[in-house]
Amino acid sequence: MKWITIVIVLGMAGGAILAYNNIDEMNNDAANKATVTIAAAKTPLSAPIYIAEALGFFKKSCVNVVIIDVVGGKNSFDHVMDKKADFGTSSDTVIVFEGMFRNDFVSLASFAQSDNDVKMISHTKANITDNIDIKGKRVGVTQGASGEYLLSTYLALSGLTNNDVKVSYFPPNKLPQALLDQKVDVIVPWEPYAFESLKTLNNDAKTLNTKNLNSLMFNLVSHPLDNQEKINQATCVLYALNEAIHYISSNSDNARQIITTRLGADPQFIDWVWPDYIFKLSLNRSLLMNLKSQAIWMIESGRVNIDQLPDYRMLLDTRALEAVNPMSIRL
Repeated sequence: MKWITIVIVLGMAGGAILAYNNIDEMNNDAANKATVTIAAAKTPLSAPIYIAEALGFFKKSCVNVVIIDVVGGKNSFDHVMDKKADFGTSSDTVIVFEGMFRNDFVSLASFAQSDNDVKMISHTKANITDNIDIKGKRVGVTQGASGEYLLSTYLALSGLTNNDVKVSYFPPNKLPQALLDQKVDVIVPWEPYAFESLKTLNNDAKTLNTKNLNSLMFNLVSHPLDNQEKINQATCVLYALNEAIHYISSNSDNARQIITTRLGADPQFIDWVWPDYIFKLSLNRSLLMNLKSQAIWMIESGRVNIDQLPDYRMLLDTRALEAVNPMSIRL
C-alpha cells in the first residue's frame, strides 16, 4: 500500500510539474503575449479572477488579461456570445437555459460554488413566517437566472407552484429597490443584492430560510476552443485561477481585503458571504447533476418547449483543465 501511495503522489506531482512546464513553454514561445478579455460578474464569486488580477498571476501566465466588470452571469454570458469578451463567468442556471437552444459555447471549469448565494427576502409587511404564507404574494425575480429555480424549489416544499404567486421580472440590481418601494412582497436576489436589500430596509426586511435548497456553481465559459491557440489561452487563464484559489485557501484574510477593495464593497458584506463560498477548479458529476435537474425543472414547468434534454456533457470542455489540474475532473 505504501508503494501505491507513493506512485499516486508522484503521479499527481508529475502532472502538476507538467502543467507548470507547459505554461513556461508557452511563455517562452510567445514573445508577444496574446491579450484576452474576461467578462466577470461583479460579485465575490468572481474572487479567483480578481485575486489573479491583483497579485499578477495573469502576468505570470502566458496571456495578458483585460477584465470587464458586468452585472450578473447572464450579462457575462452575453458578452462572450456577442464576442465582446473571450471568457465569461456564468452560473450553472445560465448554462442550463442557454444549452437548451444553442451549442456554440462550453464551460471550461467551475471555479466557485455556494449553497446560500441566492436568497429570498421578504418585506416584513408581507407577514411571511412559513413557506405556505408566500401563497398569493408578489415575487420579484430575474428571468432565466438561478433565482427562478430557487423560487420553484421553495414553493414545492409547501406543495405550491409558480401559479400560486404573482411573479414580476427585474434586472438583478433593481430587485432591492423593488422591495423597498413595495412593488413586490418578496425578492429572490443573489449577492451582493441580498445584503444590499437587508441593509437598506433594515428591520423591514426578513431573510427566508433557503440555505441548502440550491447549490450555485460559477463557471468559466467561452466559445468552443476550435484551435490549439485557443486551448493554450484557456489553459493560461485556468493556470492563473488555480494559483489564485491556492492563495485564497492559505491567505483568507488578505483575499477578503483584496476583494473588498476591488468591488468597493462593505467589509461587513464580504464577511457575511465569505463562509458560504467554496473556491476550487472542477468539472465533475455534481455540475452535470445540477444541469440535468434544472433542465428537467425548466421543461416540466413550461419555461421551455423542447422534447428532449440536451446532452450537457457536450458543453463541457476538459482539455484546458486537464493540463492544469487533471485530478479535478470527475465526469
